[in-house]
Amino acid sequence: MKSTSEFKDDIIVDIQDLSIGYNVPHYPATSWRDSFINLISSPLDYFFKEDDHVLLLDNINLKVRRGDRLGILGNNGSGKTSLCRYICGIYQTQQLNKIKINGHVKGIFDTEVAVLPELSGHENLELLSHFFYPELSSSERKQVIKEIEEFCELGKFIDAPFKLYSKGMKARLFLSLVSSRPSNLLVLDEVFNGADYFFNEKITQRIKETIFSSGAVIFISHSNALIQEVCNRVIVFKDKKIVFDGSPDDGIKFYTEQCSNVTLHANS
Repeated sequence: MKSTSEFKDDIIVDIQDLSIGYNVPHYPATSWRDSFINLISSPLDYFFKEDDHVLLLDNINLKVRRGDRLGILGNNGSGKTSLCRYICGIYQTQQLNKIKINGHVKGIFDTEVAVLPELSGHENLELLSHFFYPELSSSERKQVIKEIEEFCELGKFIDAPFKLYSKGMKARLFLSLVSSRPSNLLVLDEVFNGADYFFNEKITQRIKETIFSSGAVIFISHSNALIQEVCNRVIVFKDKKIVFDGSPDDGIKFYTEQCSNVTLHANS
């Protein structure tokens, strides 16, 4: 990533002319008979057929400023999650000079990421707190872990191996961790999936508070209500491109009218 000294103070993310794709080689699953026929009928194609090129992102230009709560809408496979993973550094690219980040980024894509299933919930919190909050001192870290354990309401299960947790318990622990402190840039991708109904309301409120206290937020969701409630700006992805950038109301309208096979839900 580029040095933060190149930024204006209010710009958290600056992406210019970013296009990313990869080649998919052909591995035809054919019989010896079919291979022989293909070789005889078209030898050049058989030996020199070019790989398919799959486009992940197509000429992305985007600035996220301090105070932006950016909602991203788009059909599955449109490019929205790929962009966020490049912003967070999960995916690597030779075009890093086109992705400039100002400050610490915290990205949440999976409520089981980096978890060690053999360890207890408490032990996983101790390890993950170093990953998500490297700036904390030892005493601050202990205080944060204690607060997380109280908030997630797992009781004695906090000392049980993580692999024995139900899906809802895993979501409780992880979402309590990632929402305990704000960040310069917070990236959230469908983070409410998996939490049980009663805890979902509690964690939703806490994540909203984290969103509003962070420097900037990128929020992927298929929930109309959540996008309207927490975002002050929306971009829409279609065919690996950003095709809309504007207000949440206009963005939702554009998405539902211009993107095919789309159904937005009132609640996540």
